[in-house]
Amino acid sequence: MGDVLVRRGTVEDGRIAELVVDFHGLPKRTIDRDTALSWMRDGHSLVPVRAGVRLTALQLVEDPEGALWIRTDNAPTGEDSLPDIPPA
Repeated sequence: MGDVLVRRGTVEDGRIAELVVDFHGLPKRTIDRDTALSWMRDGHSLVPVRAGVRLTALQLVEDPEGALWIRTDNAPTGEDSLPDIPPA
């Protein structure tokens, strides 16, 4: 398990379209929502970064129908949410 730093991200139609991420010492890469979900299920922490400051980690939140959403709060709403970071 490791920290994955989220440098940029885009939400389209209530779902994360892409995240630009990096690991210590490795080049940035762009991942999609399915990859983010997989990494989070595997125990990796996706931590948004803005101006060099680590923000609240992204969380998996289950809505009343059982769908998973990626958010920084625990609101069980039917959409993904990112903090104020630059778009991907």
